[in-house]
Amino acid sequence: MNFLDKAAKSAAENVTAWRDRFGDRITGGRPSRPRFLDGGNACGVIAEVKLRSPSRGDLAGDTDYLALPRIYQSAGAEAVSVVVEERYFGGSPELFDQVRDRTDLPLLWKDFVVHPFQIELAAHLGASAILLIAGLLKGKDLADMIDRARAVGVRPLVEIHDENELNLALDAGADLVGVNNRDLVTLEVDLELSWRLAPHLEGSVQGVAESGLRNPQDVIRMADLGFRAVLVGEAFVTSSEPLKSLADMVRAGRRECHPR
Repeated sequence: MNFLDKAAKSAAENVTAWRDRFGDRITGGRPSRPRFLDGGNACGVIAEVKLRSPSRGDLAGDTDYLALPRIYQSAGAEAVSVVVEERYFGGSPELFDQVRDRTDLPLLWKDFVVHPFQIELAAHLGASAILLIAGLLKGKDLADMIDRARAVGVRPLVEIHDENELNLALDAGADLVGVNNRDLVTLEVDLELSWRLAPHLEGSVQGVAESGLRNPQDVIRMADLGFRAVLVGEAFVTSSEPLKSLADMVRAGRRECHPR
């Protein structure tokens, strides 16, 4: 069983546990959040709160990770991503709740979504956007999840890793596509993937470059390729100076670029 299969199995188990913890509380109103990647002509930075990595283990260490949302906002991040998967990434819906209370920025719920309940819970807890992985959701399932997210006011970010998955995402109606430079089967990172797939993001489709981006030069390159945003996590969580690291990337992304 490869990592993506393991993560999908864990996500299904999380759904059961989360129903017990939140199931009777997701029918009311939801906190109001700003729209995700709304307008703008720069390459924004989505800064991530991620406590663990399946390839690197514990990331936060002695870092006050609950201070990160305020640091991200003060450094100019356009949005904050929160990894809520529990077994492999050390996240939880409660972590999302804590982050939400510490920033006014749009929030991305980052998970291995396999059930509509995850979308409902994300919306209830105030997510502005939710990650949907094309490698997990095929054909009609992906289209249904996109429609469901939009119906509850959450923007779907559809993650892909190759041209075939990109075509699946576009056929399903995605207008925001994340190119994950990390292969979720092998966990290897190839930054050239964003370069190869960028020309296929056309028209009204916005692109987000994900994984392996660590410095302002990486952001400039993605901006020049036309990406609307970059998603960066480990570089900030493990940095001794996350405020400076993020501010440098934000400045790099504000160079003139041409978001799709």
